[in-house]
Amino acid sequence: MASREARLLIDARPHGPHGPLAAERILGQSVLERLLDLAAAAVDPGQPIQVHARPEDERRLRGLAGHPHPGGVIFVSGAPASDAAVLEADRIYDPRRLRRGLKKGKSPDAAVIWRLDRPETLAAAEEELRRRSTYQPLGSYWAFPLADRISAGLAATRVRPTALTLMAAALMLGAALMVGIGAAGVAAQAAVAGMLALALVLDTADGRLARLQGTASAFGRWLDQVLDELADLALHAAIAWTAFVSHGSPWWLVLGILYASGKYLFLIQSLLGDELEASVAQGVGAQRSLQPVGPLSRSVGPLGRLARLAGHADVRWHLWIALAAWGRLEVALIAYALYFPTRALAGMVRKGARHG
Repeated sequence: MASREARLLIDARPHGPHGPLAAERILGQSVLERLLDLAAAAVDPGQPIQVHARPEDERRLRGLAGHPHPGGVIFVSGAPASDAAVLEADRIYDPRRLRRGLKKGKSPDAAVIWRLDRPETLAAAEEELRRRSTYQPLGSYWAFPLADRISAGLAATRVRPTALTLMAAALMLGAALMVGIGAAGVAAQAAVAGMLALALVLDTADGRLARLQGTASAFGRWLDQVLDELADLALHAAIAWTAFVSHGSPWWLVLGILYASGKYLFLIQSLLGDELEASVAQGVGAQRSLQPVGPLSRSVGPLGRLARLAGHADVRWHLWIALAAWGRLEVALIAYALYFPTRALAGMVRKGARHG
C-alpha cells in the first residue's frame, strides 16, 4: 500500500485579494516554492509532485515553481483526491512538525502555524515568520508543547484566543497582586511561580489557537501586547513596593521608576528606530520583502546577541518563574532597571551615529 507521504499533494487553487495565494511572496519566496520544498522532503525522490491549480493560474504558477524536484512537478486541474494528504496554499506549515505528523499518519493541518485566507493574516505573515525565528528559546522545550496541546483541544470549540489572552493577563496580574501585598512563605512563592508559569503557557497558546481557528487579527495582537506590557509593569511595580515596605529604603521605589521609564524609552526608541530604518531603506529602493529591516536584519556580534537574549521576553519570563520560586524577585527588578535604560541609550547612540 502506498504510504501517506507518497500521496502528498499541493492544492494551489485558493485565491486571495491579489489572485492565487500560491503566488504570494513571503520573505522573498513564493508560497508555492515553500510548499514544493515541503513536499520534496516528504515524497520519494523519483516521484513527481502533483500541484492542483486553476487552469487560468497554471501558466503563472509554473513560472514560480523554482528549481524542479528530481521527480518533476505535474500541474492538474480539479480538487485533490479525498484520501490524499494535501498542502494548502492558504496555510503556512512548520516543516519539522509536518514531517513528524506525516510519519504518524496525521493530517498536514496538524502542522499549520499560520493561515493566509484573510487579508490581515496575509499582511502579517512575514512578521509572524520573523517572530518565530527567535521564538521562545527556553519555552520551546516545555511551554510550547503544553500550549500546542491546549490549542489543539480548543480548536473546534467556541473558545477564542482572546479568552486565553485575558486569562494569561489575569494570572500575571494576580501574581503581581500577591507580590504587592507581601504574601510570604514557601506556599506563596510556589503559587506566584505557578501562576507565572501557567500564564506563559496560555500566552503561548492564544496565538497558536488563533492560527488553528483562522481567527488571528490585528486587534488580537494589539491586545496581547498591551496586556503583556501592563502585566510586566504591574509585576515590577509590585516588586518595588514590597521591597520598599520590607527594607524601608526609597531606593527601591527609584529602581521601580527607573525600570518603568527605561522600558518605555527602550520601546519608543526601538519602534521609531524601525520606522527610521524602513524610511531609509525605501529611500534607496530597498525591497522589504527581500531584505527585511529592523532589529532582526542587523548583523550583531556575540555580545550583541547575548544582550538581546537577556532582554528576550521568554528569557525574562523564565527568570521571573525561577526567582519567584526562590523568593527573590527583587533581583529581576535590579537587573532590568539597569538593563533597559542601557539598551535604550545604546540604541539612541547607534542610530545617531548611523543617521546623524
